[in-house]
Amino acid sequence: MMRLAGLCRAAAVCLATALALAVATPSAKAQVQSSQSAAPAPPYQFVRTLQSLQNEAAAGNRAAHAAQGKLLRDLEQAMTAQPAEVWDDPRNTRAAVQYVLSGGQPGVLADLVKRGEPAGLPKGLAEGALAYVMGDSGQARSLLGSLDPASLHESLAGHLALVQATLILRNDQKRALQLLDQARLLAPGSLVEEGALRRAVFIAAEINDLDRLEKATAQYMRRFDRSVYAEHFRQSFATGLVRFDIGRDPEKFPRLVATLRAFDREQQRAVLLIIARDALVRGRFEQARRAAEEVARIPGADQATIARASLYRAASRIGIDPGDGALETLRKIDANRLPPDEKDILQTALRVASHIVDAPAGPTQTPAQMGAAAAEPADLDPRVKRIVATAERSLAQARALLDGQPSNAAKPGESRP
Repeated sequence: MMRLAGLCRAAAVCLATALALAVATPSAKAQVQSSQSAAPAPPYQFVRTLQSLQNEAAAGNRAAHAAQGKLLRDLEQAMTAQPAEVWDDPRNTRAAVQYVLSGGQPGVLADLVKRGEPAGLPKGLAEGALAYVMGDSGQARSLLGSLDPASLHESLAGHLALVQATLILRNDQKRALQLLDQARLLAPGSLVEEGALRRAVFIAAEINDLDRLEKATAQYMRRFDRSVYAEHFRQSFATGLVRFDIGRDPEKFPRLVATLRAFDREQQRAVLLIIARDALVRGRFEQARRAAEEVARIPGADQATIARASLYRAASRIGIDPGDGALETLRKIDANRLPPDEKDILQTALRVASHIVDAPAGPTQTPAQMGAAAAEPADLDPRVKRIVATAERSLAQARALLDGQPSNAAKPGESRP
C-alpha cells in the first residue's frame, strides 16, 4: 500500500512536470528534463522548475503562470514523501524555504523546523520564513531582521531581502527601499526583482518621492512590461500618482506625464483614466480634470475611452466652474459607451449639474436643504453614494461661490477623510 501511494505521488509529479514542460520556454524545458533524469528527483530540482516557471511569468508567459499552481500543489506531495536523509543536503533545505516563499504550503518546512535547525541554513531562517508565510509578522521580523541577505546562497538571497523589505515597509520605508534595491541586485531577471520594483513604486508614492517613483517606473517598464503582473503594477502606479496632489501643485503634473512616457499609448490612457476616476471619487476635481484632458491629447483612443475621458472632465468641472458648459457636455455623452459604474457616475453628475445650473437666484440654501432637493433615488447603487456625497459638497461650494458667500466645504483638490 505504501509503495502504491508512493507511485501515485510520483505520477502526480510527473504530470505536473509534463504540464510545465508543455508551457515552458527552451531554457525551462531543459531544467524540467534535468529534474526528470533522476529517480526520484531531489527537492531542489523540483524547486528549480517552479522558479523557472515563475520567472517566465514575470517575463510575460501566461501559460507558465497558469501551470505553476498545479505544480505547487504536486510539489507539496513530492516533498512530503522524501526520505528523511534527503534533508541532510543543504540544497534541499534551501529548496524547502524557497518553495514556501514562492507560494508553497508551509507543511514541509514546518516538519523540518520540528526536527531542529535544518541543515546548512543560518539560525532562524527556516523558522522566520515559516512565521512570515503564516502571517506572524512580529516573529518573522525578530528572526529574519538581523540576517544579511548577501551572506546567503544565491537561491535565497534575493528572497530574503524582499521579505525583509515587506516586513518593514510600513515602519521604515527608506530602509525598505534599500532592501528592495538589494533584492533586485541579488536576483536579476527573476520574479523577485519584478516584485521588488512593484513594491518600490508603492513605497515611493507613500513617501511622496517623485524621483524614486519615476526611476522605479522606468525600470519596471524597461524590464517587465510584459509581466503577467503588469496590470497590477499599472493599478498601483496610478493609485500612487493620485497621492501626489497635482491639482494644488500644477508644476508636478508635467513630470508625472513625462513618467508615463515609459508606457505605450494604450497603457498611458489606461493609467490616466484610473487617475482621473480615482481623483474624481476622492473629490480632487482639478487633478481629475488634468488627467482626463491628458487622455484626450493622446491620439488613437476608441469611442469608449473618449466617452470616459469626457465624463471625468465634465464631472470634475461641476465643482470648479459650473458655468463652463459641463452640463451640456454630460448630456452629449452616450451612456451606452460607458461601463456600468461609469453610467452611475454620469447620472449622478447630471443630477448635480442640473441643480447647479437651474438653481433660482436667491439666498444660498443650507447643505441640509440642498441634500433634500437633490435627494438620492431609493434604488441608487450603494457604490455611488460616496460619489453623490462628494458631488453634493461640491454643489454647496458652487452655490456659495455664485452668491459671493464663503463656503465651509473643502476646496477642490483637498483630500477628505
